[in-house]
Parts: sequence; C-alpha cells; structure tokens
Amino acid sequence: MLKRDLLLLANRNLWRRRTRTILTCLGVLIGTTSIVVMLSLGIGLKESMEQSMAQWGSLEIVRVHAGMQFDREGNPIGEERRLTTETVAEFKAIPGVAAVSPIYNVHSEATLGRKRGHISLVGMDIQTMAELEFNLAHGRLPRPEERFTVVAGYQVINNFMDERAMRGGMFQHQTEQDPTELLDRRIRLTIHNQVEQEKKQTFNVFVVGILEEKNMERAWEVYGSIADIKRMRDFMLEGTELPGNMFITREMGRGVVMESAAFPGKTPSTSAGRRGRDDRRDDYDSILLRTEDLADTKRISAALREQGFNAWSIADQLEGIERTSSIIQAILGGIGGITLFVAALGITNTMIMSIYERTREIGIIKVIGASFSDVRALFLTEASLIGLFGGMLGLGMSYGISAIINRIGSAYMQQGMMMGSGEALYISVIPPWLALFAVVFAILIGLGSGLYPANRAIKLSPIVAMRNE
Repeated sequence: MLKRDLLLLANRNLWRRRTRTILTCLGVLIGTTSIVVMLSLGIGLKESMEQSMAQWGSLEIVRVHAGMQFDREGNPIGEERRLTTETVAEFKAIPGVAAVSPIYNVHSEATLGRKRGHISLVGMDIQTMAELEFNLAHGRLPRPEERFTVVAGYQVINNFMDERAMRGGMFQHQTEQDPTELLDRRIRLTIHNQVEQEKKQTFNVFVVGILEEKNMERAWEVYGSIADIKRMRDFMLEGTELPGNMFITREMGRGVVMESAAFPGKTPSTSAGRRGRDDRRDDYDSILLRTEDLADTKRISAALREQGFNAWSIADQLEGIERTSSIIQAILGGIGGITLFVAALGITNTMIMSIYERTREIGIIKVIGASFSDVRALFLTEASLIGLFGGMLGLGMSYGISAIINRIGSAYMQQGMMMGSGEALYISVIPPWLALFAVVFAILIGLGSGLYPANRAIKLSPIVAMRNE
C-alpha cells in the first residue's frame, strides 16, 4: 500500500466517527496545552530574572580583583595574585575571552559651571570600550589620540548640585536632571594628595558621550583613558610607601584620602613609613573582561576564583535562579505529563473500539492482499494523526493562554512593564523549541498509544473477521 493511500485512508477512517475522534483529540489538546503552558511559566521566570539582572550589568562581563587562596584554617596558600600587565596578557589568552581591559579608579571633587559634586572616574583601555559593551545613548566614545575625553553614565549628572540650592549648609531636594546636560561640557576635577602637607591639583575632562540607561552598573561612573586616570591616581598616591597595593578611599572634608587597609585610620605615609620604593604602585585596581557567552562567563569566573583571584560577575547570581527554575519546570511539567498520559489512554481506548467496529473491514483488507505491516501502519497512522491534530490545536491554545497570562499577570505582578532596556518582561514564554517539542511529543504519544491496538488488529484471523457481522 502506498504511503499516500495509507494516509488518506487513515484520515477518512478517523472522521467516520467524528464525535469520538474530536473527543479523543480534545484529551490530547488539554494534555499538550497543560504541558506547554506550565513549562512556559518556568521558562518565563528564568528569562524575566535574567532580563531584570541584566539591567545591573552585562551577563558576559567579569570583574577581577587581586586576591589570595586560603586553607580551611584561614592561612594563605602561595602568593597573592596581583593584577599586572602580565596578568592582562594572561587573561587575553584564556579561551572564551572576547575583550580585556585593566582598570584604575579615582574619586574626585568635580565642578560643572555653578554646580558642584563628587564623581567616580574609571580609567581603562578605551579601544576596548565597544567590545566591553559601552553602548551610548548620546554622543560618541573617546578616541585613542585624545587627552582627557570621557563618557559618563546617565546618572552622573545627578551627582552635581547647584551652589545656589544650598541653604544652611544643606542641599535641597531636586528632581532628576537631564543627562545630556553633561554632553560636550568640561568638568573641572580637583584631586587631593594627603602626604604630610595637603596638596591639590586640578584637571579638566571633556564629556563626549552619555551611556545608555540599560546598564545600571555604569550609571554613576565616568570612563576615560587609563593613561589620563593614572596621571590623577599617581598624584593622589604621591609620596606613599606601602608594601602592597592595598588602599581604601574615604572622604575627608572636600577631598578624598587614601587610607591603609592594614592600618585603618592612618594615611599611607604614617602607616608604612619610608620602606623604599613600592613595586605595587602600578598594579591595576581591577581588570574587566568580557566573555563570548553566558556559559563562558560562569566557567571563567569560577576558574579565576580557583586560581586565587577575586572574580565576580552578575551571571554568578543566576545559578540559584536556574536551579529554582528547573525545579519549577519539573513539577509543572510532571503535572502536565499526567494529563497527557490520561489522553494517551483515551487514544488507546478509541483505537481498540475501532477494531471491534471494523473487524469485518480488517478481514477484507487482509483477504485482498494487505500485509501485516500494512494493517499495523494503518492503525499507527490513525493514532499518530489524533496526536498531531490534538498537538497542533493544543499548541495554538497554549499561545492564547500564554498571551492572556502575560496580559493579566503583568497588570497585577508588574512583570510585563517596560524596563530600561526597552524590553518587556513576560510571565509565560514559549520558545520555538518548546513549540516543536510539544507537537512531536503529542505525535509520539499517539504513536505509542496505537501500538497495542495495531498488534491486536494484526492477530485477527481473516476468516473469523469475515464472518463477523
């Protein structure tokens, strides 16, 4: 029997008992819908949390600080892992790393026209800004040949207050300021040096770009060339003689004082004395690297921690979320699976009843030359078609229910509101792979449910079947 004839015959046989076929398909529809919708809730939870966390920074960015390994008793193992030029080269050679930049940090007084405030400056390799996902809302990125040009986070403008707004030494509350006010403006920086006798030096930086609002981790910082920021940092640390690059910054009066981490409350000169040249003065404060994808982020971040570095990424926080999501999907999918199992019993029952009703027909088919494989294929095709029809209808209903859940749920749970990234967070998400899985699984359920009835039809004797009325 030709496959085309087999398919047409199976489809015609199904719709001869239209009501029974529809009711059987309805069982598959309900089972498929329950599985898809319930799994979509677990997937939606995971994706919504990923999108929400992505606002605080890229999931492919790893920030590395100097560190050291310790045993269970708290004793150090080996030497401290420092952040040097050699370390940067080492990180660039790691498989899965797309971009690397060393980082220097400086805090400074800042003046913008009549406005005053404090800002955090970050020096980095500006040639890697695009690769490290420094996306702009306005302006452009600094160029390598330029000096003291910077890009600012969209919240940096709110660090500045108008001097006229000060009353009795206190700033009055003010509304959010427009970040574009900084664009193409010069900011006057005052760097303080606290060594025996306080010194200060001024620098002017020119803002050429404003970062987009998507990344809140960079919203309050100003980014410029590492050479320019290092010049400010060197002045700030001028005269300090520490055995290691261990500094804490704290505000004192109008400036920022470098404080020894080993001797809190003491400045570098008083805590360390004159111990000779500090060979760690040029060590980087941190190193920023971007990975190829999320899986590389988790792997590389964990590997760097094992080597003794203090490595951190937002992606590290996703592990708990993914475990919770997997548990939820397993529970909800199991509930939907029970429903589909009941539907499978319905298909089996329908096919067995079909055998009793078509016993004489089966006998005639065998007498005119149909082989056992043809009879088996006919019943398996009918069962698979029930699974296909039910699966397709169930998938369509799943999309409808998912849309209703997202519309109603977002109103009450505030999950569907537009975030800074411009993307909506959904409670229920049906990815293409889940849609394909649902239809294929429904067909396989129908195929499996038809095995017993098909084998039973094969065993019917043609003579006995022909005598049946």
